[in-house]
Amino acid sequence: MLMETRFAWLCDQTRSGRLHWWTPDHTGNLLLEGDGPVALFGKKKSDDSADQGTEDVTVPSVFSPKKAVAFFDRAETVHDSGNYEFAMQMWLSGLRFDPTNLDAMKKFLRSAEVFSVENPKKGVSKETKNLIQTKGDVGKFISALLDFGLKPIDTSNAIRVTETAAKLGLKEQTQMLGDHALKLAQNDKKPRKDMFIKLLDAFEEVGAFKLAAVAGENAMQMDRADGPLQVRVRNMLAQSTMSSGGYDNDEAGGFKKNIRDVEKQLELSQADSASKTQSTKDQIVARTAKEYEQRPDDLATLQKYAQALEERGKNSDELKAMTLYSKAYKETNQPRYRMKAGEIQLRKSRRQLEKYREAAAASPDDLAIAEKLDAAGKAYKKLQLSELEFQVENYPTDLGLKYKLGKIYFEDELFKEAIEQFQIAQTDPKLRRDVLNLMAQSFVKLGGWEDAAIQTFEQAMGDKTDDSSDLGMELRYGLMDALQIKAAKDHDLASAQRADKLAAGIAIQNFSYRDVSDRREQIKKLIGELKG
Repeated sequence: MLMETRFAWLCDQTRSGRLHWWTPDHTGNLLLEGDGPVALFGKKKSDDSADQGTEDVTVPSVFSPKKAVAFFDRAETVHDSGNYEFAMQMWLSGLRFDPTNLDAMKKFLRSAEVFSVENPKKGVSKETKNLIQTKGDVGKFISALLDFGLKPIDTSNAIRVTETAAKLGLKEQTQMLGDHALKLAQNDKKPRKDMFIKLLDAFEEVGAFKLAAVAGENAMQMDRADGPLQVRVRNMLAQSTMSSGGYDNDEAGGFKKNIRDVEKQLELSQADSASKTQSTKDQIVARTAKEYEQRPDDLATLQKYAQALEERGKNSDELKAMTLYSKAYKETNQPRYRMKAGEIQLRKSRRQLEKYREAAAASPDDLAIAEKLDAAGKAYKKLQLSELEFQVENYPTDLGLKYKLGKIYFEDELFKEAIEQFQIAQTDPKLRRDVLNLMAQSFVKLGGWEDAAIQTFEQAMGDKTDDSSDLGMELRYGLMDALQIKAAKDHDLASAQRADKLAAGIAIQNFSYRDVSDRREQIKKLIGELKG
């Protein structure tokens, strides 16, 4: 079935204008018929091969977003059919012709993530690697992207793909991939100075000076005696300030121009005012509406108009802003516009939910209001889940989004799905303990995974075995709970004794914490039974 699908699609018009057919061989590789000997897709014979021999040409002859689109469209279809490895081939084949396409890169990472989850011990086939081979800097980027997609929590993979993106001058890709690599490097068991220097170089190459300064500061912590590095980091900080303030531009487009136009400054002052009057909001909406009428195809103008409508906040304003963002998403396929429309929809749904909560609190015996509150709560949760799934799909390296999605899955008792998100999100050092806590609780809720839960709770606690913070108490209670379950199920006296020790420690610090006093009595009874 798959081979028939490939045959039906892979019909292309070549440079000569003649029609050629792509057909699969017995392994599923794509073969070209028509122009001389049959050749593997992505390879051709040199025009003067009779004199010079056969040349393996795997670099697209021209940068061609139009050619890339055909691959990207096919990749979407194949991904939806569940053939994730072939989808990865198509995304990367398209990126050979248009490596600047950020959305395609994100969707490749989505396909790679699903493939890796379904095939945790299996990489892609040799045929896939051969099909996407490309020479030069583009080839290095494609190869590094494939390795990173398969192992996104490998620090060296993340750093290498960041370096190759920077070499091509892909600023957004470098920032997105590099931010992920930076977090991995910070959380690496054996962080090295050269890791951060490589990221510093990459960020500097594309002008991402703020991230460059962060990478440099981490490198400085590894070697306080490196004077030249300190100077370089100070320069990065200065460059970051200059760039964000517009000071480094010339007269035509920089700071001087910004202060020259008094009328423009008044507009900026109105827009930046923390407490705008209704009259000011009306003026801003009217002005941005006029600008949008004059330049309806300018995305920056559309966004200003939509933001002004959002700030004024009438119901009709929000609906109009949603329409504008949806229009921008349809025209550009940039996820951020779709997300903006989703944020407004979530905000409206949340207000509706709060309205019914207040009504239910005022009339607790009104069953009709209680039903409306329940329906509004379910609608909000469904919408929230849908929006987070979209964001995670389009920003696959944003670990914070994965953590949020995992929490929603956890609350909805979708524990397997939650664990999948938490396993990736745990690499963010800022989120690690919170993520591990919920992942361990998910293992407990699944049942039969007590050993995994115990190990995860222990990882989250580290050497903080007597932590009295809210999270510390929750971790200790969770570990006690998992040990008690294991002790009862496996008749394990050692686990029961560990649970008893934890219960005693929690009770000493806070005797009324949850049901810890009752739980300790249960554990004591269990210990007696196991000894008997």
